[in-house]
Amino acid sequence: MTARVAVLATAFGFGPAAKAWSVGRALTAGHGVDVRYFGSGCALDFFAAQGLCPDGPAGPVPEHDPEFPAGYDAVVNVLAPELIPSPEVAALTHYVDSLGFLWQPADVPPDSPLRRVRAYYAQDLFGSAENLARLGMPDVTPVSGIVAETGVPPARPGRDGSRAVVHLGGLGNPAGTGSARAYLPLVERLLVELREGPHALTVAMNRAIDGLSLTTDVPVEHLSGADFRTAVADCAVVFSSPGLTTLVETSQAGRAYVPLPPQNWSQVVISERMAARSGLEIWPFLSARYRRIDERADEMGKAAEVREINRDLAADPDFAAEYGVLALRAAEAAEAPAVGAPFTGAREIAAAVAADLGARDDLLRG
Repeated sequence: MTARVAVLATAFGFGPAAKAWSVGRALTAGHGVDVRYFGSGCALDFFAAQGLCPDGPAGPVPEHDPEFPAGYDAVVNVLAPELIPSPEVAALTHYVDSLGFLWQPADVPPDSPLRRVRAYYAQDLFGSAENLARLGMPDVTPVSGIVAETGVPPARPGRDGSRAVVHLGGLGNPAGTGSARAYLPLVERLLVELREGPHALTVAMNRAIDGLSLTTDVPVEHLSGADFRTAVADCAVVFSSPGLTTLVETSQAGRAYVPLPPQNWSQVVISERMAARSGLEIWPFLSARYRRIDERADEMGKAAEVREINRDLAADPDFAAEYGVLALRAAEAAEAPAVGAPFTGAREIAAAVAADLGARDDLLRG
């Protein structure tokens, strides 16, 4: 009998959903597993862009099933601890953590369900595995960058050097749609500055959230994961809010990367880490704007602080002008980020899940 695996992603930008999709594809293509995808908000929007719903193997998280996702042979859970409702589900759960460098003791208290999961995989960037070990998380398996491998276009020297992709991701945030309402006007101001450069811009973002959209003359597209990777491979530079998934995908494609301001706290921390390892002036220029945020605050508090800073930056014409100068200078420098190699994390996790399912099946038959 074919094993059935539920793949879950939290609604926090496109990153968790993209990783869930990458692992799910590796399970199906490499191991013949029957995969069902579940999410909400921007995660479900990402799955829809891949053609997985409404009539495919993806759908919303069941709202009135307190035992979900019990009933599957295994669960792959990307950053959604709220979907580990019981010890029984924890015993089925292969947890995928792409932000392990971010967590503090309050995020994984002694009674956290994450301490009881069947397996815990950490995308080991910016010292994630080391930080999780300091927090006392048991048996963490480090993996490399979690991105899709199958069908990834290679870096092509014949790309269109005049094109640039401006990527805004899923715009999902723990602080709600208020964050996107503050962020999109800021992006609109910055697009005016970026249009002064030599590149033809295309914006990639999700569908409108609660009626929100971007007001700009720049073309706006809603791309599937495969279409986005093709766009990245064919362009000269990616301007993106500094989410880790796009950073890794751009590194994988060998393309120049220039950060937009962060949308949320994790992107603030990523900006700080990149400022310490990149030679581009724009990383410390951006990270300095968010240093007033108290990292000891809870996630909602930090998300709200990022939102308010972005609201202030959107009203500051000097910031937009300074950003434009540094961003275009960074685009000319054409620095590709070195983050996530060898980019086999999805395959590594899928192989571990499949091996565990096979071992359990052998045990039952024996």
